Amino acid sequence: MSDFFPVLPRDVVMDILARLPLNTLVRCTSVCKSWYSLLINPSFITKHLNLNLNRSPHLRIVRSYSDSNSREHYSVRYDDDQIFPEYAKPHFPLKSHCSHYFRIIGVCNGLICLSDDQFTYVNELFLWNPAIRKMMPLPRVRVTFQSHGPFQHTIGFGFDPLTHDYKVIRIVHLVYDFYNPPKTEIDIFSLSTGTWRNISHVPFPLPDIIINERAPQAFLKGAAHWIASSKSSRSYAFGFLILSFHMAHDQFGQIKLPHNITEDANPYLMAGIGFRVAKFQESLALMHLTGTYRDHTCCIWVMKEYGVAESWTKQFNIDITGSFSSVAGFTRKGQLLLQNSAGYLVAHHPQPERLTDLLIHGSTNSAYLHTSFYADAYTESLVLLGNRFSETTGTSPQESSPGAEDVKGGSGAEENRFVTGVKNENEETSEDGGEL
Repeated sequence: MSDFFPVLPRDVVMDILARLPLNTLVRCTSVCKSWYSLLINPSFITKHLNLNLNRSPHLRIVRSYSDSNSREHYSVRYDDDQIFPEYAKPHFPLKSHCSHYFRIIGVCNGLICLSDDQFTYVNELFLWNPAIRKMMPLPRVRVTFQSHGPFQHTIGFGFDPLTHDYKVIRIVHLVYDFYNPPKTEIDIFSLSTGTWRNISHVPFPLPDIIINERAPQAFLKGAAHWIASSKSSRSYAFGFLILSFHMAHDQFGQIKLPHNITEDANPYLMAGIGFRVAKFQESLALMHLTGTYRDHTCCIWVMKEYGVAESWTKQFNIDITGSFSSVAGFTRKGQLLLQNSAGYLVAHHPQPERLTDLLIHGSTNSAYLHTSFYADAYTESLVLLGNRFSETTGTSPQESSPGAEDVKGGSGAEENRFVTGVKNENEETSEDGGEL
């Protein structure tokens, strides 16, 4: 079979292979060095990803934390069905040293960015592709508690559409005192180079912007978005705004909140868990709490035209008094995913209003109520296939042994959907003997 393909043009071979299932492609990397060289080529990985985005079933990855065994569990689920049936159950290879679970920074094109900083100053970051069982620890960060003292920080993760590169941005506000604006240090990691780059010279749109500590991001339109605050402008609701960072241009931007959000917003809640950005289908969304601390409503706003503050539209309100403990995300069709007071993940359908229990249990520990669940859109991809692992950052991933060993899929799976990595001998040299 491998002797047949050389008579075909390379682009024809790429087109044929790109249409194969992902698990078949990973096994094909062990056929010969020429196939391995082709399959780890960034152009082929991009071609396969684009085809997968258009033909694959809509999937969503869900992370939950279990109190019973103090472990985090991942499942990939179909996102076209109201009951969220399981598609696959990837094995998570890490165990946090200091936190009970890893914080998910973001999910993009099958790649998950993880940080072990949920409750501590630990600075370990990883990129994980569960579909091919590849995990890559990022190099050590430049700014740490040991090197710079106390700080508050946030992290973003996304895709640069111009260079087809995956990037991680880390923004650190150094805490010197409470009377002066903190100094900000900014670094960005590029998967293509495998290194961090200091971009602290890049200015914020306002001089005294502070991003909420460990603020969750929303990545869309090539930019990461977070809730931030600034005292230098009175044109924002309670001084809050949405800060964006565009991966392709290393540039920050700002988006105003809905102009009438202050009519029913509670500033105490907004300063804590009451303000959050998210991706609603293909639009930027804002979630905020209204009312009192014990009796409140979650309001969902959607920006119909990206970057235009006047296009904010209130999508719906949900009374969450006593019934729900946290928001995990949205489904593809726009239902809100919530953790109820019993610790189960439920889907809220706004029209007509009803709840569906998805039978996924999380933590009921008060310390983890707002973060034990995470849900985001997911697409199987070959990203990280052929990438060299960078220097370890302290936590050693338990890599699967290379080969074609199967991993049990979800309900109704006829064959393994998540496969192991490729053989090590093919990672040593390309077809012409050069290093890959």
